[in-house]
Amino acid sequence: MSPQVLRHVCDWISAATTALCVSILAALIAVNSLEIVLRSFFDFSFSWIYETNTLLASWLYFLGIVVVYHHAKDITVTFVVDALPSRAQPFYRRAVQLASAVIFIACAWYAWRLIQLQWPFKTPGVGFPRAAFTAPLFIGLVLISLECLRRVLAPDEPDRARTIAGDA
Repeated sequence: MSPQVLRHVCDWISAATTALCVSILAALIAVNSLEIVLRSFFDFSFSWIYETNTLLASWLYFLGIVVVYHHAKDITVTFVVDALPSRAQPFYRRAVQLASAVIFIACAWYAWRLIQLQWPFKTPGVGFPRAAFTAPLFIGLVLISLECLRRVLAPDEPDRARTIAGDA
């Protein structure tokens, strides 16, 4: 896969993930607003709200980090790369991205194994499959791995974190 194609794929994934996260956040706000109104004015609560909140939050967190990482809004510690000669810095950055991709893929493999183990089990209240809580972790790890690989394959692309920070 060419770096340009991978870049377009990662851009599309980020846009789709952003739309999904906005929808999840809207659902979380609606569910929690409903809970506040019902508890405050009617002394009533739905039994499904806690599990639904937890499930939606899991999806929001683990898919949201994909968007954050794609836009280089994550916190980056750069003192090691800054200490290197400027010619060595791109190689170091690519090595870090490659190592990160390998680690994320390994974690995704274990998340997939956990999903397989959890699949027959349901939550006690609503009956959500337990695997639905681990699935966003697996998906997020796979998508972040793609972004890491894109950064490895596009060494000439400006360092987005530095560009955003105004250092480039």
